[in-house]
Amino acid sequence: MQREIRRADVVIAGGGASGLAAAIELGMKAPDLDVLVIEKMPEPGRKIRATGSGRCNISNTGAAGFNRIMEFFREIGLVTKAYENGLVYPYSESASDVATLLTERAASLGVHFAFGEELMSVKHLPASLVSDAESGSRNVFIMESVIKDRDGLRSITTHASFVIMAMGGKAGPTYGTIGDGYRIARNLGHSVVTPVPALTGIECDEWDTGNDPCGITLGGTRSSGVVSLYKDPSGNFGEETRVFEEAGEIQFTKYGLSGICVFNMTRHMRFDRRAGESLDRFLVRADLFPKGDIEAYIRDRQKGRFADTPAGEILRTVLKEPLADYVIASADSGRDEYGRALADKPLSSLSDEEVRSIADHVHKLEFHPSQIRGWNDAQVTMGGVSLDEINEATSESLLIKGLYITGELADRDYPCGGYNLSNAWLTGLAAADDIAQ
Repeated sequence: MQREIRRADVVIAGGGASGLAAAIELGMKAPDLDVLVIEKMPEPGRKIRATGSGRCNISNTGAAGFNRIMEFFREIGLVTKAYENGLVYPYSESASDVATLLTERAASLGVHFAFGEELMSVKHLPASLVSDAESGSRNVFIMESVIKDRDGLRSITTHASFVIMAMGGKAGPTYGTIGDGYRIARNLGHSVVTPVPALTGIECDEWDTGNDPCGITLGGTRSSGVVSLYKDPSGNFGEETRVFEEAGEIQFTKYGLSGICVFNMTRHMRFDRRAGESLDRFLVRADLFPKGDIEAYIRDRQKGRFADTPAGEILRTVLKEPLADYVIASADSGRDEYGRALADKPLSSLSDEEVRSIADHVHKLEFHPSQIRGWNDAQVTMGGVSLDEINEATSESLLIKGLYITGELADRDYPCGGYNLSNAWLTGLAAADDIAQ
């Protein structure tokens, strides 16, 4: 195996949002520093290119540090636009444009890139133990990385005075984020809160083919509504156990529930398998008619010209057909003396109990989570390097001077809407500013 040695003032491990922001900021604020970005993928910013369905929701007007982030983008020449809901996009609404601009801006400032190179380890040596000849007078970090090319594996040793770990979490492994930063952080003495997927869909028991009705029939249906999450180890899901609630578009998929409101809900579904916990402690309820009262709606139509309308048909005036059919089938307690299912019974013949049952299922339709979708579907990682060991103002490790931990590698996660990218930009800038000073 070929071996080579190189030196840099600052090594940034990871060419994603946080790493590129740090690289550019160093190029602008500390042009005399030799900055090297080590990126395992063939090009930087791959995850950026996929964000916001390719439109790149770069920030939110309500995000912490929003003004600082916008100042940075103005400095590098990115034109943005903000919508009334706070979402901020590049004016072109092209994520690819953002990634290209960041990469080209960094290169123009003299930042060096090493693509297709995998960082294997980072060792910290106190300055007193490193000779001037080895260090260039102040080097305290020694990194080992490998490159695979047509000539085989090349091993590279890099000496640096500062290291910014911007390696991301585990969400979206196809973009290179496979959690290798956690291993390196642990080896440096840091604690890592167990990473779990977040901002993703959930699978539900109701989609089991043996369930009647089966949620699979809802696949492809969308409905505005309100989702609520309840958490109780004993399974007594009263209102006092509600831990989350959000209005939005609920998407019913081939496996369960999705949509932004559901994604945000998954941030509150952390559990510890090692402690014997499971998803059984959670229950999801969906209000499919949040701005109305379905019971009053039915009772108003039980007399007059709608009295003979089948219950299933009247429900389809409020809900999309697959959802109306699923709801009324869920509310059905069995055929009546005439052999009619609840959906076929005329409104005038519905008992008070049946009307209440339909109303309960419209306003409190229950789903039992069986699994949170995995890393391939998750937009962000919950967990990471403990914030107790990071200076949140500078992103510097409290355990090792000169080591910075930014972006999703740290135990920070936020709801959809540009907040997680905001965290990436902001923590990368904080690290760069601290080094530059």
